[in-house]
Amino acid sequence: MRILIFFLVFISIFSCTDENIVVTRTKQEQLELDLTRIQGYINENNLSGFSSTDNGLYYKLVEAGNTTFPSNGDTLSVEYIGELLDGSEFDRSNTDQPFEFVLGQGQVIEGWEIGLPKIDEGGSGILIIPSGLGYGSAITSSIPENSVLIFRIDLIDIR
Repeated sequence: MRILIFFLVFISIFSCTDENIVVTRTKQEQLELDLTRIQGYINENNLSGFSSTDNGLYYKLVEAGNTTFPSNGDTLSVEYIGELLDGSEFDRSNTDQPFEFVLGQGQVIEGWEIGLPKIDEGGSGILIIPSGLGYGSAITSSIPENSVLIFRIDLIDIR
């Protein structure tokens, strides 16, 4: 009987580790957390000049281009670097050949769909994207769940 009790206690203790805890948040709760993280990042790094949209995207035009802005249906050629808030790089375009996609066709994350029309052709900008406009709760090999994403983007061409 003692062995059975010991075994049950042992199983109970080791089955209740932190690894088994799953935190779920509503979209609004996650957005509020992301906005707090974004504001902290901006403040900690003494950044200025960022504007934000109603859905939490922060953006800054770093260098103006030719004042031609993209719209849905345009094919965009961009060069970019993607980073997490800790500064680690998770992706970048191949500088030998810019990344191309059609705006408004769902070929890129929603944060790009919203943010790229803020950058003009030949210009560059920074997008700070809350997780709900990025990859959300999806986990990739280089992007943890619910990550705020930072993209430094050069809009090379609009066709």
